[in-house]
Amino acid sequence: MSGTTLANLLNRQSAMFVVIVALFIAFATNSPHFLDSQTQFEILRIAAFTLIIGLPLTYLVIAGEVDLSIGSNYGLCSVVTAMAIVEWGWNPWLAALLALALGTVIGLFNGLMTVKLRVPSFILTIGMLSLLRGLALVITMGLSIDIPAEYASSFFDVAGGKIGPVPVQVLWALAAFTISGFVLRYTLFGARLYATGGNVKAALQMGVNPGRIKIWTFTILGTACGLAGALTTGWLRIGAPNTGAGGELAIIAAVIIGGAAITGGIGTATGTLLGALIVSMLQTGLVLVGVQGNWVQVYVGLLIVLAAALEPYLRPDGRLSQWLAGFGRRSSEPG
Repeated sequence: MSGTTLANLLNRQSAMFVVIVALFIAFATNSPHFLDSQTQFEILRIAAFTLIIGLPLTYLVIAGEVDLSIGSNYGLCSVVTAMAIVEWGWNPWLAALLALALGTVIGLFNGLMTVKLRVPSFILTIGMLSLLRGLALVITMGLSIDIPAEYASSFFDVAGGKIGPVPVQVLWALAAFTISGFVLRYTLFGARLYATGGNVKAALQMGVNPGRIKIWTFTILGTACGLAGALTTGWLRIGAPNTGAGGELAIIAAVIIGGAAITGGIGTATGTLLGALIVSMLQTGLVLVGVQGNWVQVYVGLLIVLAAALEPYLRPDGRLSQWLAGFGRRSSEPG
């Protein structure tokens, strides 16, 4: 990214931090239970699952593609993990590896179909959303798979335990954030991601293979879905076929609100982290102040629409950015 683009994203992230503080104050004022430590850790847990999938989705959006099947992939991997443990008698760690492999294969398939067969990722992943959700319902016959308490394994502690008061999912998310941020900022793969989404012709002239970058990115996203599915099953000790249903809405919201441009070439790990915190705080806070659950989805949807509508104006060459830059120069000029 250019210096101007980076500065613009930093300004946007500062604004997002202000939004987080404003939401926190608003919900703390209107709900006596919002400040409870249990509520705060639950917000972080929700944000953690959003972040684990949202970070590689940010990669994909930077590369100029999208995957709408992430919730269904996540859900299928969750039920397969439970099925392998309960019905097939697998060790929970092996079941988790199966979930990772399944998510990876699904991501690889999406990447190959998009790049090699030139199926638009938007259309392809809408179909995969329905296909994968249908598979989860078929193999479970629409029923949840409970993992009895007598199934003991260190996997359940690693997937759903706590270190002190902190849920382990938060630590998983922090690890994912650290790795993702490093890759985007300091590695050749990160530079090639931005080149692929920003200017394909320039990327080709630089020796970058955009198709290969996109396939890798789809695959990484699939692996993240498998990880989230395994962690969810280990935490809740249940594999439900509706796991992740509608979850793609919150994840996409976090990525878009975080500043990733739907046209490609722009996005950061920090932006997605802030977006995930905004979405999880909104989801939890609205319920605590008495908003009906269905309306929460409405507000999250409105956030996506608003963020997508404002995104062109928030780019470095957008009208709002140019106006703010001009206003800053004018205000600093001597009177």
